[in-house]
Amino acid sequence: MKHNSFNRQSNKGLTMVEILVVIAILGVLMGILVPSLGKAKQVAEAVKNTYNLKQIAVATINWAADNGSKLPSPEYPGGMEAPSGIPEEDFFPQFYNVGETGLWLDGVIFAEMYLQESVAADPDDPGGDSGGGGEDDTYTEGYTFDAKGTHLKGTLFENTMSVKKDPGEENWHRHSYAMNANLQYDRIYETVNSPDPFLTEKTLSNLVFAPNALLYIDCDESNVIMFDDRSLVIDTLENRWDGGKAIAAYIDGHAERLSENEIPSEDPQSDLRSSRFWRGINPD
Repeated sequence: MKHNSFNRQSNKGLTMVEILVVIAILGVLMGILVPSLGKAKQVAEAVKNTYNLKQIAVATINWAADNGSKLPSPEYPGGMEAPSGIPEEDFFPQFYNVGETGLWLDGVIFAEMYLQESVAADPDDPGGDSGGGGEDDTYTEGYTFDAKGTHLKGTLFENTMSVKKDPGEENWHRHSYAMNANLQYDRIYETVNSPDPFLTEKTLSNLVFAPNALLYIDCDESNVIMFDDRSLVIDTLENRWDGGKAIAAYIDGHAERLSENEIPSEDPQSDLRSSRFWRGINPD
C-alpha cells in the first residue's frame, strides 16, 4: 500500500504555484538575456561600420597621395572657384560633380572607391575624333546618382546601424557620415578666390597631428560639419547608438569609437586637445 501511495504522489504534475514560479524565473532570465543579445548585435554593427569607415579614410589618404598631398574639399566647388582662364573640368578633380551635390561622398572619394572611367564608342562618330576606332566618350556605370544618395546603399558609405534604427528614412545621405571641414586651411585659398577657405582642399603637411585630427564622424543631419556642429554628432550618437559611442576616422587612416566626453567641446581656437582634434594644429 505504501508503495502504491508513493507512486501516486510521484506522478503528480506541477501545482499552479510551481508553474507560476517557473514562469517568473523564465521572465527574469529573459529580462537579463534579451538586452544582452541586443547589445551584442549593436557591438557587431559597430565593429563592421568602424572597419568600413577606416576603409573610407584609407581611400581618402590614397586620393591625397595622387593629388598633391591634399585632402579633398568637403564640397565641390564649395568655397573654391577655378582661377580665371582655367575651365572647372581642368581645375577640379575627376568626378567632382558626380551626383551634382558636390559632396565628398557623392564624388571624389566615392569615385576613388567605386567608380572607374570607362571608354565607349560614340555611335555618331564611328571613327572617333582621332580616327582611332571611335573610343572617345567617357562614362561611368553601375550606380544611380540622385538627391537621396541612392548610390550609397549597400556600400561602405552606408551606416548599417542607422538604416536599422531608422528604416523609414529614404535619404541615404542621412545614413552616412560627415567630413570635418574644420581642418586648418593653408594658402591655397588665396589662389582660388575662395569666400570660405574651410571648404577648400587641405594640404596634409599642414596638419601635423594626424593621429588626433578628425576626418570623418557619425552624423545623420549633415555630411559636412565643423566644431560648431558638434551637437549634431551628439544627437546622432543618441539616435544611432542609444547614447553609446560614435564612429570616427582620423587623417592617419585609423578609426575608433568615441563617447560623448571624448569629442572635444572646448573652443579649438584656444584649447590644445580640441584644436588638434578639430583643426589638426595647435591652437592660435
